[in-house]
Amino acid sequence: MSTLLNGTYRTEDKLRDGRAVVVRAIRPEDKPILQDRLHHLSPRSQYFRFLTPKNELTEEELVYFTEVDFIRHVALVANLRENGKEIAVGGGRYIIDNKVPDSAELAFTVADAHQGLGIATVLLRHLTELARQAGIRQFTALVLPDNQKMLRVFQKCGLPMQQTLNEVGVLEIVLKL
Repeated sequence: MSTLLNGTYRTEDKLRDGRAVVVRAIRPEDKPILQDRLHHLSPRSQYFRFLTPKNELTEEELVYFTEVDFIRHVALVANLRENGKEIAVGGGRYIIDNKVPDSAELAFTVADAHQGLGIATVLLRHLTELARQAGIRQFTALVLPDNQKMLRVFQKCGLPMQQTLNEVGVLEIVLKL
């Protein structure tokens, strides 16, 4: 596995269907790709990711999502090679909790047309390895109960998992690393 050095992480992995997927660190120049990918998510996928309707990212959000320090905020993108080009099909990130330094919040986005191929699973595997190297002991995630695809990713990832339903009806997931 490649190492994370100043945001230069880049490696190849395999999806369930055998296709190669490039997993790499997000870069500031990915802003237009990130905005474009959001426009191509269904309203349901947008809602699952942000827990609120969201079809546009502000400039501040684009900076936050793409200009990460790779220490407290690690973000990876997954690209498939199609017609000689790399096409962004997903992303995953963790952000260290300021109150609990060995815990990080986890989030994923996968393009609707590419869901079910194992992209989130691949990203989770790489984020887990990077988090372990950084001394993180657990991931947390907020997941809507009807987001069964994401729940299955967490249930099948092999990490000990706890889930509780909070007062607003969102599942709080804890994965022990």
